[in-house]
Amino acid sequence: MKIKRLEISGFGKFHDRNIEVGDGINVFAGENEAGKTTIYAFLKSMLFDIERGRGRAAAGDMFHRYEPWDKPWQYGGMIQFESGGRTFQIERDFTKNGKKTRFFCLDDGEELSVDDGDLQAVLSDLDRATFENTVAIGQLAAAPGETLQTAVQNYAANYYHSGSSDMDLEASLSYLRERARELSRNVREAEEKRLKKRELGEQEGAYVERELTRLRKEYEVMRERVQDFDRQEETVEKKGRRFLVPALIMILFLSAAGIFLFVPRPLDYLLITAVLIAEILFFWNKVKMEKVVQPEHQDPAMTREKLEWRRERFKEEIREKQTALANIREQIDETYEIGEEEKLLKMRKAALELAAKRLLEVSKDVYQDIGERLNSRASRILKEITEGCYDRIYLEEKANISVYSGNRKIPAERLSRGTLEQIYFAVRMAASEMLCEEEFPIILDDTFSYYDEKRMRAALRWLAENKKQVLLFSCHKREREALEEMHITYRDGWS
Repeated sequence: MKIKRLEISGFGKFHDRNIEVGDGINVFAGENEAGKTTIYAFLKSMLFDIERGRGRAAAGDMFHRYEPWDKPWQYGGMIQFESGGRTFQIERDFTKNGKKTRFFCLDDGEELSVDDGDLQAVLSDLDRATFENTVAIGQLAAAPGETLQTAVQNYAANYYHSGSSDMDLEASLSYLRERARELSRNVREAEEKRLKKRELGEQEGAYVERELTRLRKEYEVMRERVQDFDRQEETVEKKGRRFLVPALIMILFLSAAGIFLFVPRPLDYLLITAVLIAEILFFWNKVKMEKVVQPEHQDPAMTREKLEWRRERFKEEIREKQTALANIREQIDETYEIGEEEKLLKMRKAALELAAKRLLEVSKDVYQDIGERLNSRASRILKEITEGCYDRIYLEEKANISVYSGNRKIPAERLSRGTLEQIYFAVRMAASEMLCEEEFPIILDDTFSYYDEKRMRAALRWLAENKKQVLLFSCHKREREALEEMHITYRDGWS
């Protein structure tokens, strides 16, 4: 990538300002508050949009810091740059109600979309964090943040797993962990659902058991009433038979004696026969009437047929409740076993956790190899700009850095501020070569403030020999004087 032109409509102290940027080293020298940091902020905002805070943080964010005071409606600008052999133009309107961004390819006039990722693709997926940790060194901010280590880990994972830089390790791990947490919630919900089903089944089973107990008691009561009905009916019938025969014989005897004494023959025989037949019929009807007399202690409206119907009804209800209870107990037993859906959720959760663990393990192993390459390249750069004083850098986890001078290992905190700045510079330059598919301009905002004259010249010489485009912002004249004394061509950025 190479920056060609900046047009500032309104940004900080600048209005309607055009700046041409050439190859090699472009020096923007000037006193304090000349606008050097504003140009740096404008360039970063054009590439990655302007940062806006929320709530109390909004008062000190970049948007409010560089919003023009006298013409707030004129807030934005344009940048032209080359990338991949094509020329592009970005126009941004930072005003609150303005159209945010327009992105063009000037070679064919095609309008591209920032929202759809076209700009990110042109910039080879360079994001703000990587930009600020590699090619852009802001004022008093040479030390790379912990995001540099994350970027290197991403690079390691991408390079060895996919052969490209399209994968974001942190994003991938975050996605896997989030999906695992989501599946954990689903597993808990499935378990709670299963336990709830068991609880409801046990409650329903207890209710059915109570109903079954009640029905069995009712059935026993009804069965006893039927038996009692039968016993009392049998007693009435026996009583009727026990008194019926003697009474019949006594009446027949008295009737026959009276007829023989008072009725003349032959009418007495006929009369005896008629009386006998009449008495037999009378007693026969009497027996039948006694059979239908209700037993004692029974409801007059309750017949034996009704008692039998009610007993059979209770018996049928008992069978239905027994069947329902058996089904409920079977359903309860099923809740003690994990279903296929719950098993599948647990398997997926375990697979995601294993994938995240394995990805992290492999990325750490690969990072060691990539870290050695990064240390090696940074060590060569540091050796050049310190002219052999320090020949090796060791970049450890969490951005801890040590250097070697000969065979002596020196922790970074025991070094001078200037040496630390040079170490950070070497690490940034090495990381930019590794992380960026395309070479990007190097942007330095008062980066050499703590460098002594000798190492500043060495750093400028290295930049002139190794980088295609450098934007150097400084409040001193010594960078320009050093470039002129070393006969290194540079361009005045303000002209």
